[in-house]
Amino acid sequence: MTLVEAGSLTPQQRGIVRAIYEDAFPEELQVPFDDLFVDRMLVLLDEDGPAGFALVRDLPETRWTFLRYYAVGRRGRGTGSTMWGQLTARLAADGRTRLIWDVEDPDEAGLSPELVDEHRRRIVFYERLGGRLQPVRDYLPPHDDGHAPQLLLMDVPLADEPDPPLRVLVETVYLRRYGVPATDPVVRRTLLASDL
Repeated sequence: MTLVEAGSLTPQQRGIVRAIYEDAFPEELQVPFDDLFVDRMLVLLDEDGPAGFALVRDLPETRWTFLRYYAVGRRGRGTGSTMWGQLTARLAADGRTRLIWDVEDPDEAGLSPELVDEHRRRIVFYERLGGRLQPVRDYLPPHDDGHAPQLLLMDVPLADEPDPPLRVLVETVYLRRYGVPATDPVVRRTLLASDL
């Protein structure tokens, strides 16, 4: 299995990646597929073709990378773990020092039992691979479509360096990923709820 840049894919392979994307995420969490390519897409290829993809964005003025989407098309074969290992190794080799991402909060009010279980499984998957669930509460970053799901914040260090203060991590993600400054009421609410 090899992780490749999406620009090297054939049209047929790109179609398979699109199907993985559309199958993995509910419509309310999707953007038009072609809009994904404003960021860096890395695709895992195995003997059968595209097996998964990661969409990442380097956060300006940092050496941190934000994981926007992570999806595997064939489960139960270690594909997700293999892709994670290759992704984090690639980013570290590129000089990136931290990978950060959002996950849906399984404790969000009104979720079906199936969604609660799915959200918990996703967190456990990332934790098994070294991801750390940060103690951040009321984390509600804005989304382009106005949809604001209740989220949690996770990260994994990619280099041997001290962890930033949690407040810096939160403020940096809001500003560099979502364009929301620390003075915004949304950020202030998150910081207060998280005792930061």
